[in-house]
Amino acid sequence: MKSNCRIIILAIAIMFVAVSCGGGNSVDAALAQIEKAMEKVEKNKTSMTEADWLALSEEIEQPLQVLNAALENNNVSGLKKIKISAVVLRYAALASEAAFHTVIQETNLVDSISKMQEIIGSEEMKEAMQELQKASEELQKLSN
Repeated sequence: MKSNCRIIILAIAIMFVAVSCGGGNSVDAALAQIEKAMEKVEKNKTSMTEADWLALSEEIEQPLQVLNAALENNNVSGLKKIKISAVVLRYAALASEAAFHTVIQETNLVDSISKMQEIIGSEEMKEAMQELQKASEELQKLSN
């Protein structure tokens, strides 16, 4: 159970870092890979195991690095930055929903609520939220 929470936190943190940091020609391919991963989660969100999450995390690691580099190096237009942020945040939301479902299935409801409170209060989550705030500020600058 504890390792599931750590995997969830790690996946969310990676996604938020990818959004907040700043690719090249492979940005569209990376976006397509993330969207493909979203489809997998949507289809299997009620039955994903810890091994499935680890495999998915490895599968999206490289595309997230490509998107991160594109944002970091300012190699994409403002609209593409918004699309990258939207896709990554959508994936994070979908993965979070599926991960919470997995946690709830593996424990009773009281334990799940306790674990979610631990996750929400963790340093990793606080750092991820700070990164999300930075990404939001960046998007606001782009829209002005």
